[in-house]
Amino acid sequence: MSAAGRVRALLAVTCAAGALGAPRSLRGDAAGARGGGAGEPPVHVVDLHVDVPWQVHFKGRAARLDEGHARRDTLVAGNYLGIVLPIYLPDRARPEGPQIEDASAILATIEAIIAANPVLLPLGAARAEPGRISTFLSIEGAGAFAADIAQIDRFIARGVRLISPNHAQNTRLSSSATGEPAAFGLTELGKRFCERVYAQGALIDVSHISDAAFADLVPIAAAHGAPIVATHSNARAIANRPRNLTDEQLRLIRRSGGVAGLNFHAPFVNGASEADLDDVIAQVDHMVRVAGVDHVAIGSDFDGGIIPPKGLGDASSLPALAARLRQRGMSRDDVEKVFSRNALRILGWRPAGGSAGGGAGG
Repeated sequence: MSAAGRVRALLAVTCAAGALGAPRSLRGDAAGARGGGAGEPPVHVVDLHVDVPWQVHFKGRAARLDEGHARRDTLVAGNYLGIVLPIYLPDRARPEGPQIEDASAILATIEAIIAANPVLLPLGAARAEPGRISTFLSIEGAGAFAADIAQIDRFIARGVRLISPNHAQNTRLSSSATGEPAAFGLTELGKRFCERVYAQGALIDVSHISDAAFADLVPIAAAHGAPIVATHSNARAIANRPRNLTDEQLRLIRRSGGVAGLNFHAPFVNGASEADLDDVIAQVDHMVRVAGVDHVAIGSDFDGGIIPPKGLGDASSLPALAARLRQRGMSRDDVEKVFSRNALRILGWRPAGGSAGGGAGG
């Protein structure tokens, strides 16, 4: 099944679960409260950025997800139905910088994580299943592909859906939001790389690129009819950090049909070293007001070295956020958009008039 087809199947499962109630394995004793209102079924989650592959591949964590923010039990308790696992290429992975072959090694680690956790469906699984979590791929920090941008094709064919041209430092493709000041945004090679990603049917992730690179990407995305996606970035108006998005960037994401994934790292939530659930709600309120409720998603950054807000300590806490949004008057339909449906829309994107990328789903 293609990635787009599997997203449609996953969306059908999400809608059916909302209408009929989730399977018992996902409910527990307080399903109504966890769903956000008395008698409501749980709100399911599709998370655009969870860094467990980094923990396993680089930090020595066991593949069987027994620790951290996104454990087997917390993912189930949090009503996760989909998860994007990044192939993260650290800027300092090697003295000479990350290499394309490192991406293949990390993909093998992701496959080992999935094999060790039956709750996770395999990459490219033939169908979505209630009670199990569909898995998707991204690449975080694709600067290594400057050595041969055509190599990105085979990763997209394996199911990679979202690709960022850099991480914390500038690369030969793009300047970074947190890199040394640069006189460029996307390099000429970086522009060709982004064109190739879109033509192959994947999307560029703007969460780590500089403001100048964001501006350079806008006409490229528009030429391909592609949504602009920030998988794990918040609103800079609320927390003035360069990794967050300006209001104008949020409006451009809206106009493109894209999404911004709400990041749970406390400094990105309120600009301080500690945050709480109310601070997260303030981010949601602002992002929805500026970008619109169809353009905000979840991109937790769990297990990415983050400081989670009080009340959102791990993946099991997502129902608390859903409940608070419902109590504050957000409709069930809008909460579902933010928690899963907006993410599924962009995961299922394909270029107009074609099925580029050929992917096996992933």
